[in-house]
Amino acid sequence: MDWSALPSLSCLKAFESAARHRSYTAAGREMNVSHAAVLQQVRRLESCLDMPLMQRDGSRLSLTQEGAALAARLSEGFGIVHDAVSALIAQEADRPLRISMTPSFAVRWLMPRIASFRAENPDIELMLNPSVDLVDIKGGTFDLAIRFGTGGWPGLDEELLVPSNFVVVAARELVDREKIATLEDLMRVPWLQELGTDEFIRWLGVRGVKVENKHDITHLPGHMLLDALRDGQGIGSVARVFVEEEVRAGRLVVLFEEDPAVPTGYRLVYRPGVMRPALKSFTSWLRRAAREDVEVRSA
Repeated sequence: MDWSALPSLSCLKAFESAARHRSYTAAGREMNVSHAAVLQQVRRLESCLDMPLMQRDGSRLSLTQEGAALAARLSEGFGIVHDAVSALIAQEADRPLRISMTPSFAVRWLMPRIASFRAENPDIELMLNPSVDLVDIKGGTFDLAIRFGTGGWPGLDEELLVPSNFVVVAARELVDREKIATLEDLMRVPWLQELGTDEFIRWLGVRGVKVENKHDITHLPGHMLLDALRDGQGIGSVARVFVEEEVRAGRLVVLFEEDPAVPTGYRLVYRPGVMRPALKSFTSWLRRAAREDVEVRSA
């Protein structure tokens, strides 16, 4: 379609509204502009088409034969556009909100709080996907991902939700028994690692510790990791926010800790642009829940 050969959409819209109402003033109210602005657009359309479309008939406007024909087709066309957009909006509103997050975040942070979101938003259907796999945010398969790190996902918007640095922890009895003092000492004790992740190996590599032929690693789902750590089955690397209570109580000992100055933590990752209403409600609730969590932990 050669759009350059057509009058501007604003002119066509103004004319269709004025023709339907037979009033520039009523058309202006519908379009939230002045009646003079509507008149100007109609005059511009008549000039573009080089023919009169509307004329004054006493106190009312009337349409010329050409104007009546054009108005009828425009009303039909705009009606089709309106129906198509309305159907798309309705379809989008009915689609479940699809959220991806790590299993650890789902079990330790989200699920203990999700009931409050459900109580506030009973009409929003949630589809939660606890997985360490990276998901398709750009393509629209998921609406939101919640991921641990320092950020830097190209082409996506992100914001820090739950600040937390990275710690290596173990049960008190294991630490006392194994006498762990250096990073190299970690190589001679069993590891516990969340299934599908390799953050700990990469963390050690950045610090000059090369991991080779390490077989006494137990890979397990994130919701089982804390229990295994408490039982002294090995050392593990986790976000500190999930073990803070255990550390304060002395059940777990922090062996090594990432620099607290590094802006690490769980981040919201989403597509740029206007959020659909359901996602906007969910992210607003997440931010509020995160602020309340900080207040509780700081008390």
